[in-house]
Amino acid sequence: MASPEHNSSQPAVSSSAVAGGAHGDSPSAEAQGTGTETEPSAATTVRGTKRRLTSAVWDEFTKDDAKQQAQCMYCKKWLSAGSKAGTTHLSNHLKTCPAKCAPVGLKQQKLKLTENVDGSVNFGNNDGVFEAALARKELALMICVHEYPLSIVEHALFRKFCQTLQPLFKMVCRNTIRKDILDMHAAQKELMVRYFANLKYRVAITSDMWIAGHQKKGYMVVTAHYIDESWNLKSFLLRFAYVPCPHNGEVICQALYECLVDWHLEGKVSTITLDNCTSNDKAVDELTDKLNLPSLMLNGKYLHMRCCAHVLNLIVKDGMNVMEKGIGRVRDSVAYWSATPKRHEKFEKMAKTLNIKYSRRLNLDCKTRWNSTYIMLDIALQYIPIFEKLSKREKMFAKENCCPTDEDWKFARELCDRLKVFFDITVLFSGTKYVTANLFFPKICAIRLSIRKCSTSDDPLIQKMSEEMKTKFEKYWKDVHGLMAVAAVLDPRYKLHMLQAMFISLYGYEYANREVERIRTLMVDLLEEYGAVEDGGWASKPGSTAASTETAGTDEAMQIFSAYMLSQPVVSASRARTELDLYLEEANIPLTTEVDIIGWWKFGGIKYPTLQRMAHDILAIPVTIVASESAFSTSGRVLSAHRGSLAPNMAEALMCMQAWSRADMLGDCNSTLYAEFQSVLADEEEEMDEDVTILTEE
Repeated sequence: MASPEHNSSQPAVSSSAVAGGAHGDSPSAEAQGTGTETEPSAATTVRGTKRRLTSAVWDEFTKDDAKQQAQCMYCKKWLSAGSKAGTTHLSNHLKTCPAKCAPVGLKQQKLKLTENVDGSVNFGNNDGVFEAALARKELALMICVHEYPLSIVEHALFRKFCQTLQPLFKMVCRNTIRKDILDMHAAQKELMVRYFANLKYRVAITSDMWIAGHQKKGYMVVTAHYIDESWNLKSFLLRFAYVPCPHNGEVICQALYECLVDWHLEGKVSTITLDNCTSNDKAVDELTDKLNLPSLMLNGKYLHMRCCAHVLNLIVKDGMNVMEKGIGRVRDSVAYWSATPKRHEKFEKMAKTLNIKYSRRLNLDCKTRWNSTYIMLDIALQYIPIFEKLSKREKMFAKENCCPTDEDWKFARELCDRLKVFFDITVLFSGTKYVTANLFFPKICAIRLSIRKCSTSDDPLIQKMSEEMKTKFEKYWKDVHGLMAVAAVLDPRYKLHMLQAMFISLYGYEYANREVERIRTLMVDLLEEYGAVEDGGWASKPGSTAASTETAGTDEAMQIFSAYMLSQPVVSASRARTELDLYLEEANIPLTTEVDIIGWWKFGGIKYPTLQRMAHDILAIPVTIVASESAFSTSGRVLSAHRGSLAPNMAEALMCMQAWSRADMLGDCNSTLYAEFQSVLADEEEEMDEDVTILTEE
């Protein structure tokens, strides 16, 4: 029975120990009551010591008992940490602590916005400034360049997108952005007018007319071509002007003259390149009477230049008129297989079956455009096996009796080979990024040689085509435009030797000698004219004449020398003629060498200063009006059916701002704002308010 007594006494000791601990008894008292030594538990902690912190939040907080606060280890923020505060608010803080939740790596700072007195807004420490006026300007330029509809500023999602990007930007309405575009065009035009007013070199002009199908209005595009002070070839759209009917010579002349006067170019024109039609011929004749003849090159003798691409088109068209029967079945076959999607899929499937790469789609030509006929034949000749295979498998195609025979394919191949020369030269003449004036003469001679080669063909149709083309060629190009022959001489690879060789081959020695002498005399006249201009410029320098006279009057030695020189006979020595002789006597650059002709005259022409100035003006002359016509390919989208109600002044502003951006001519003349632009072809319909005065035509 000893065990029960011992067990009953054990709890008594424990309870007394607890009671003694509660009353502050010392451990020695406990030992005296129990007779043994025991380790103090957590509940028996001495008064004044820290209580153990068991919550996990304390691993991320530092507690200050004196302040009854805890500091976050991440953001260093102090929070309440009293005995009754608990730890819930500390745990919630850790979930949203900005320092703890921030991404690792580069950290983004919050922008501090401050508004200036002028309304602009600063970001942070003046690192960036938001300007509402600049944002509106860029928005207007975006609409012009990418051909967005003006109503885009009223699209709900576009407004929301802009608001997301910059809440401080106040979106404008359609009428306001229209006014911004007109104001921006006016300001930029004023800047460019001043630029051309101070330009020291001549400018070549190209122009073309176009009828807007949806508006039924005529527009004239006027483009300036020149080489700037840094010897860079430039093309600049001057006007996209509405021209009222009738579009006769008088109206065209008046529109051109007003444009030249408006841009201060009436005394700086070298040539005007136009299409070959009677109204343009009359317009140039009347324009010559309006302009100041002494300011023109050789009194305007070579002012008018015909578009060689248009003349080339007339030459080939006359020859193609006799070719219709020979290529009829080829055209019918192409028309059959490109008529419906189902037929085209059969044609494409057959190409895969025969393992023929179908990289160029069948393309039906336009009968009035010979180059489209050439492209159609060139593509069709690649797929002869497909046409032949389908003629055996497809009954409908066989019933049409339009499958070409072997003779048809043979004739088409020969015709395509003959037309390739004309097509390649047309593409070459259509370039706007390089000089074409020096290429005119050798390529025109190549065309004449090709026509002569056609006359040796065994096919009577080819021979007849050659006769038709030869007649048209002799009508327009037997007498080569003088400035284009000069441009060939200014090519250091050709000089007079190119003229001599080509004229001898085409027309014989007598004609060649006569024509070469004519071009040489023309160059002498031009050099004397340019030399007189330079001499006049030197003589007009203020104070130079007076200073030299005063020096001669006070120096006895100079007086004696002057009297001696006056007594000597005058020797006629032409600096211009001597300069030309030196250039022609210099060895030609080999034909195998690729020459940047502008770069050559910029540096190599320093030895011939008058010739260099002349080359500066003549090499900028384009041989086609392609640069002006290219504006119409864009205007067809700008003035589409959905935007047919655009007023002429608005259409001109849109066209000019887009062209000036692409020409890298916005801002100052050395700016580089855009390298490449894309167009949006699908414009949304733009309604016009009748009460808006901007849109009414005055």
